[in-house]
Amino acid sequence: MNISWFNRDKKSGVATIYPTNITINKVISDTISDAYGVLLGIDEKEKLVVLKPVSINKYDEGTIDKNMFFKLSGGKTYSRVSSTDFVNEISSVFALDFSVSPKKFTCIWDKEEKVVIINLSKEIR
Repeated sequence: MNISWFNRDKKSGVATIYPTNITINKVISDTISDAYGVLLGIDEKEKLVVLKPVSINKYDEGTIDKNMFFKLSGGKTYSRVSSTDFVNEISSVFALDFSVSPKKFTCIWDKEEKVVIINLSKEIR
């Protein structure tokens, strides 16, 4: 027998993109639990959406452009960043349609860069 045992700590990060927001599951949400909000970015070449966590202390310093800052909301099992404009930008840049139904993608926490990376090349169906 060649058994591979399930390890609940090895769950995958999942980001769901809706027409109005991006929601990330607990696996990734736990890594940014201290964040007050995020900066949102796109890597067109690599087909990535990037969320850079911002602490409340960093936000209060006044060094973050308020037009680039998006507050996080959520619960015990998820985090959400709401921005219809940003989702529309993702739709436009990558020719994706979120209006019919949400789409799920794999995502990871990049320890070196300290960002959440959503890979739009890896849709979960």
